[in-house]
Amino acid sequence: MKRTKEDYPTFNLFSIVGIWESVNLNPTVIIYRNDKDYLLSIIYVSETTKQASPATYVIQKDGSQYFIANVSKRLYIDYNPAKDVLSISSLGDYLRN
Repeated sequence: MKRTKEDYPTFNLFSIVGIWESVNLNPTVIIYRNDKDYLLSIIYVSETTKQASPATYVIQKDGSQYFIANVSKRLYIDYNPAKDVLSISSLGDYLRN
């Protein structure tokens, strides 16, 4: 099968490494690289105890889309380099901190 431009992501993961804050008051996201994988950590803060607890996921690729597998669903990741805005499905938009 011949691969087309749609089979490749429109950005590379290196360009989204960093700390991202939600514009919708969702949890902060940190994207970083370990030896071979890119990881996405979501920092949840308990409203009652004020304790932070991260949940870390490996960023995976399916054709031209990046995603994380969160319990039983996929959260898709997109990036607009012109506006420097990260979008995560069901969490909304994030701005670089």
